[in-house]
Amino acid sequence: MMNFKKVTMALVAILFTATAYAQTPQRVYDQIYRSSYKVASDKSEDTEIRKIASFRVDAISYLKTKTLEALSVSDKELTGKEVAHLNAQLDSMAYYMYDFVNLYLKNYAKAGTDKDKNRIKKIFRDASINNPLYGDKDDEVVLAYYNREDYPTQFSLDTNWIAALEEVKRELK
Repeated sequence: MMNFKKVTMALVAILFTATAYAQTPQRVYDQIYRSSYKVASDKSEDTEIRKIASFRVDAISYLKTKTLEALSVSDKELTGKEVAHLNAQLDSMAYYMYDFVNLYLKNYAKAGTDKDKNRIKKIFRDASINNPLYGDKDDEVVLAYYNREDYPTQFSLDTNWIAALEEVKRELK
């Protein structure tokens, strides 16, 4: 299926790139987005690695879109504290999504049998679908990766990544 040595090497490259971006004051979501976009658009990169990076790009784009909607569609003018909360939530969700995907790849790579691999996949998929952040009813967008056997990251885009990561950690014990 996936060459996990290549996946590991790509993750190290992404982390290195993210660290380089961290040298300048940027938002967390932007650092992850830029490093993932770079990998996703690199045609010399392994296809599976690019698919993982594409999921990250789309997940962050979804989070950013929802944040912008919350900032612009309000009946009342938001306070500075409310704007700061929405921006902090965007950064937190991007960070935990990144962590969630990395934990998935690590556990999937460690799984020895197909039965173990399927168990890991189910735990992570269930956690992503069981913990919606927005309650978005647009299934075409939200589930764009969820039922895609051709993608290693079969997760819902409408996910509270903090809650999903907590659920996964409980289930993996």
